[in-house]
Order: sequence, then C-alpha cells, then structure tokens
Amino acid sequence: MLNNMLTSIGTLTFGQSLLLSGIGMLVVLLELAILAVMIVILSKVLGAVVGEKKAPAAAAAVPAPAPAAPAPVPAAPAAPARPAGLRLENVDEPSAATIMAIISDKTGIPLNHLDFHSIKGAPVELKGVDEETAAVLMSIVSKESGIPMNRLSFNSIKKVD
Repeated sequence: MLNNMLTSIGTLTFGQSLLLSGIGMLVVLLELAILAVMIVILSKVLGAVVGEKKAPAAAAAVPAPAPAAPAPVPAAPAAPARPAGLRLENVDEPSAATIMAIISDKTGIPLNHLDFHSIKGAPVELKGVDEETAAVLMSIVSKESGIPMNRLSFNSIKKVD
C-alpha cells in the first residue's frame, strides 16, 4: 500500500522538498517552544506550591549610594558583622566576635576561611585556664576528634600540673 502511494505521488521537485523540510523544521521548533512554555509554567506552579520565594532582583541590582564625605576612623576597632546563618546562644555579639578572632589568630586560618554555624555560651568552669586558651583547646579537640563544635559539650577545663 505504502509503495503504491509513493509511486502515485512521484518524485518531489527541489522547491517541494525545500518546502517539506521547512514545514518539518517549523513543526519541531513549535514543539520546542510549547515545551519551553510548559516548563516555565510548571516551575512557577511548583514554586508557589513549595513556597519558594525569590528576592527581588531590583533590590540587588541597585548599588548603595556613595557617602558624600569619608567616614571618621573609629577609635576602637569595630566588631565584624555577624555572618549570615550564625546562631548565638547565651553570647553577646562582641564576645562572639572575640571568640572568632581568637580562633582565627591561634589556628592561623584567616577569618574569611572559617565557617561558624553557632556559638553557644555554656557555663564552662575554667580552673587555671584563661578564656582564650580554653577556646583554642575546644577548637583543637573538635578538629582532632573530627566532631563538630556544635556536637561537643564542655563542662569544665582544668589545668593539670
């Protein structure tokens, strides 16, 4: 049957073959466009269902205005801004900044290469050890044991002679 149809149509001219291939490409491109629109619609619907909210791009694109005059240099160094996602429990921000700076200084790792998730102010009893040394000891115990700091709990740190 198919053979009879092909012989009855005959051969296509060059113009007809170009027209047929153009129609085929147009159909494929139209199907791709429909698929792209469906993907956009589905992503918006799923985003609304999941509750995913995007930050407005306009707020990120607007640069901060430049100050008119240079700001005066503060007399004491200001505490670094709290990193996003850092939880503080029973610790004030200046103390947390001090702890982060001490750990950075004692370990030799730059502060921008350290990632603090939480700093908890637990009542640790220190006997014969200052706070800086205790903080370094806690970080060394965490590093050497492979246990994250948020999974460790220190009740007391005592210097043994």
